[in-house]
Amino acid sequence: MSVQEAVITLRRARRNFKDHIDDYGYEREELAKVIGTSPQYLSSLLNGNANGKTAREKLRKLFKYTGYSGDNWLQP
Repeated sequence: MSVQEAVITLRRARRNFKDHIDDYGYEREELAKVIGTSPQYLSSLLNGNANGKTAREKLRKLFKYTGYSGDNWLQP
């Protein structure tokens, strides 16, 4: 996979999760409370600007809470 293809794949994964959140009517403040962070950190996480072990754990928690089964863009 080329770098360009990898970037496209990551963007698609983030977009798909954002669409899932919107489709099922989850509010950003609700999701921030679920993972114990601020709405600003949630935005950073959803935009792919947060990384590391803590970010992966919070993203997994969001996936579980929302019932999302798509790709995780923060794989170890």
